[in-house]
Amino acid sequence: MRHFTCLLVGLGLFASTIPATDLPKLAPAEQEALNASQARRDATNRGDAKTAARYVSDDCLFTTEEGNLETKSQWLGHIGRLSAAYDRLENPRELVVRMHGNTIVINFRVTAHEQFGDTDIISEQRRTETWIKQKGAWLLIAMQWDNVPVNYRKRADVDPKIYLDYAGQYELRPKGELDTVSVKDGKLWTELDGKIQEYLPAGSDTFFVKNDLGSVTFSRDAQGLVTGYTYLRPDGQEIHAKKIK
Repeated sequence: MRHFTCLLVGLGLFASTIPATDLPKLAPAEQEALNASQARRDATNRGDAKTAARYVSDDCLFTTEEGNLETKSQWLGHIGRLSAAYDRLENPRELVVRMHGNTIVINFRVTAHEQFGDTDIISEQRRTETWIKQKGAWLLIAMQWDNVPVNYRKRADVDPKIYLDYAGQYELRPKGELDTVSVKDGKLWTELDGKIQEYLPAGSDTFFVKNDLGSVTFSRDAQGLVTGYTYLRPDGQEIHAKKIK
């Protein structure tokens, strides 16, 4: 969500392994778990559900980017239905590993591609895998993935002179944070909680920022003066901000 407080199904299809330059210094047990994680992904890439299943606990929890909970059998079903060319993950990076006794948590970022007809849908995702060592072998017991809010919307062509209409301060809640909107170098900027980002035009009075999937639409009174804006969250809920200066 902006500075306010598809189906890749977690298969783990890596087009390449995490580059060595992106790896932190790992203890032997951590490297073992990472190798098991990679072996599971390799088996999935081959469509080898039987081998992939050996690395996954029978009661493993899979939580999708939509918040749905899936079982091991559902996950294996996805492997059997999708071809290797259908979906893929690329450029695994930003690896974080945490060891807690015989349990390890592996977190990383990846770029996901999903093909729909002639359209390649791209999602930036962060994934977390939890592994436990039992009888000398590492087993996946939980995996969760979610999309990082990266906006691929194209900016609209507007006359930058209109940006002056929106400049001012906007109150999101009484005595709460203020959104300061300003114009600089022919661009519209938003500053909230010390973070400055560009408001990119999406259409008439509507804007978006690159790292959020929602949008901001400014409202006007009968005289055409801007009186506030509505932030439309991706889930359809609205946040109303009042222009106070």
